[in-house]
Amino acid sequence: MMLLKIDINKWFSWLNLGIKDPSTASAVEVLLQIAVICLIAFLFTFFLRKGITRVIGGMVRRTKTKWDDIFFEERVFQKIFNLIPPIFIDFAFKIVYGKWQHVELFHRFIVAWILVVAGFVIVAVLDAINRIYDSYPIAKDRPIKVFVQVIKIFVISAIIITIVSEFIGESPRNLLVGLGAFAAVLMLIFKDAILGFVAGVQLLANQMVRIGDWIVMPSNNANGTVLEINLYTVKVQNWDMTITTIPTYQLVSASFTNWRGMQESAGRRIMRYINIDMLSVHFLSDEEIDTLRKSNVLKGYIEDMLPKLDEQNKGTSAVLDERKLTNLGVFRQYAVRRLEANPDLNMDMTYMVRQLQPTATGIPLEVYCFSRIQEWVAYEKVQSDIFDHLLAVIPYFNLRIYQYPEIIKTTN
Repeated sequence: MMLLKIDINKWFSWLNLGIKDPSTASAVEVLLQIAVICLIAFLFTFFLRKGITRVIGGMVRRTKTKWDDIFFEERVFQKIFNLIPPIFIDFAFKIVYGKWQHVELFHRFIVAWILVVAGFVIVAVLDAINRIYDSYPIAKDRPIKVFVQVIKIFVISAIIITIVSEFIGESPRNLLVGLGAFAAVLMLIFKDAILGFVAGVQLLANQMVRIGDWIVMPSNNANGTVLEINLYTVKVQNWDMTITTIPTYQLVSASFTNWRGMQESAGRRIMRYINIDMLSVHFLSDEEIDTLRKSNVLKGYIEDMLPKLDEQNKGTSAVLDERKLTNLGVFRQYAVRRLEANPDLNMDMTYMVRQLQPTATGIPLEVYCFSRIQEWVAYEKVQSDIFDHLLAVIPYFNLRIYQYPEIIKTTN
């Protein structure tokens, strides 16, 4: 070790530039020596990094795994080489300025430099790990970006505390004890981070929201797909392609709608009604029955109902006591049978055509069913096709759609 030390001292002796005692040198001479040392360190690092990075890049491209590609893209290997200059400079300073009274101050700056570079390396490694995890299907259900960001905060805080303790000459433990008095201030500063972390854990543990989910949150004008869940915010891309940023903790404290259940189910609900003019509802006449029974959709229903009604109406002489087919009732049966014949609907799920409470705008006749197709555009086409047909056939039942008189006058 002594021989190695002597050889290294001889190797660095030319950096003294003829100065026997650095404490007696002028500021210009000292700055010149420091500049030469730094230049050597950066040149050495530049050529070493350029050569080795090229070798590593070739090895990464030849491997089948994607992990090393992600580490290379995140520049982890390149950032590790940034540790060489401060280590080289610190080593050179101890040899050239070993007896100088200010060498310890320079050493502290170099330690801070090394810690900062190490922090960037750790952050790059964490980003690479997060990208690797995101490449697996489980990341959609349980992303780890929240935890990665918490680790980053912890690492950065530890580096800052260590650097401060290095300059003030105190142990990091003593510094942490002193910071206990500022706990309330720190909690105020990191309030969003703490709330976001707790909310993120709850969101992931309870699977309240995942990346790719369609959520609706009117209070934040959010209606679209979740793009990202991190420590502070959840990014939602709305259907108009705008981006809404929601504080993570609001997804726990406020209400929102997650359409994941619909997306994972066997159908997407159709629930829309048509307002029927109450004045157009009436018993069907024999001529109307003969016309409607020509329909293949209604023929079986009408021929099945007529004998039953004749049997129930035996012995009745008043019209008010008789049970008869109504145009609205037959239309409901027609609508149900049209739904059953539609291949785009899931008949294993609830479906019906029902009347709602009559209002000043007529009798709402609601169609309730589930589309097999969930994709938005195709789903809207299925829904529109159903109501296009129902609206078109209503006049054949001598029914009328309710519209405001002003609209009727305008169209007339």
